[in-house]
Amino acid sequence: MSLIKRIPINKIELGMYVSDRTPGLEDTELRPKGFIRRWETVDKLSGFGLEEIYIDVHRGLDSPFTLPIAGTDALKPRVELQKEREQADKVYAEARGLVTSILRDVKMGNAIDVGPVESLADDINESVLNNHNALLCLAAIREKDQYLLEHSINVGILMGVFARFLGYEDELIHMLVTGALLHDIGKIRVHHQILNKPGKLTDEEWMEMKRHVVYGQEVLLKSEGVSAVALSICGMHHERLDGGGYPMGVKEHEIDNFGRLAAIVDVYDALTADRVYHKGKPPAHAMHFLMGLTEGHLDRQLVNMFVRCISVYPVGSLVELSNGRAGVVISVNHAHPESPIVKTIYNLLHKNYETPKICDLRRNLSETHIEGVLNPEDYGIKINDFI
Repeated sequence: MSLIKRIPINKIELGMYVSDRTPGLEDTELRPKGFIRRWETVDKLSGFGLEEIYIDVHRGLDSPFTLPIAGTDALKPRVELQKEREQADKVYAEARGLVTSILRDVKMGNAIDVGPVESLADDINESVLNNHNALLCLAAIREKDQYLLEHSINVGILMGVFARFLGYEDELIHMLVTGALLHDIGKIRVHHQILNKPGKLTDEEWMEMKRHVVYGQEVLLKSEGVSAVALSICGMHHERLDGGGYPMGVKEHEIDNFGRLAAIVDVYDALTADRVYHKGKPPAHAMHFLMGLTEGHLDRQLVNMFVRCISVYPVGSLVELSNGRAGVVISVNHAHPESPIVKTIYNLLHKNYETPKICDLRRNLSETHIEGVLNPEDYGIKINDFI
């Protein structure tokens, strides 16, 4: 059985197998499928105006610059949200314990035992398959003094959800989640006074902060069983397409898709987190800010797909409903992103809390809809209490 992926024309390599499913290929004078054995073939494909081709990675070479052809319905829940929340709670608790242990070991100069991390990645992926909204709810719950711990876990969860949405195969999703869980491991070697400094870092402190990527790679390189995908995620998650990232300052053509994916989920989770030096943005506002970073920093196409994946009203958003209530989004609907499942908690007219009630906007389209996004701070609402 073939596995078809798409790849930009400028990332083609000799030995790749062109699929006859490539859009526009029938309009060229080239044969509809087969191996690319000469660079002249690539020049001809480019000359016909093709910006990307579809390749069969079971017949020819694969590449870290490929993407699945299209998103799938793989995120369609197969377990009720409340039922999966019980299992997700266990997975998140397991993750907190494991990541705490890893951070302690790395701080002492020890290598990482990758086996338990891979087992955790499997548990995360299983929960995402059952109902991805369960873990997303937990990822939306924040504790300011637990940033490094929670950020590592949340980036792993977001990576699992996004990779599944994109249609990546299970084995690669496993490696992506494992790498995402370990992407910031080097920060434990940065002095806590720098990590938690409330004001602006000095030039010297900023240089040390940026070294966390190198520290992380050093740890992963001396740990047995770490995949090249995990190393790429650790090394590339702060690189930017215009060359303005760190630690290497590489540009667009050198940043593979694993690094691009990691950059997006890393930035999104950082934007929504409360830190000692800034208040986290509401999820919907963070999504808007993320879109602004596509001007030279993040991959525009992948950010657009991330917005589709996490939704315009991400889990944890406080929204205003047309019935005068405010509610927290607890489950997204990819087929109808404007109609998530909302837990109503507050009467905006009377300015008082109400008994929480679950409202599936998809089933109430003629009665209730979302009017806009609210800032919880404006109403003194603590989202954590209702997720």
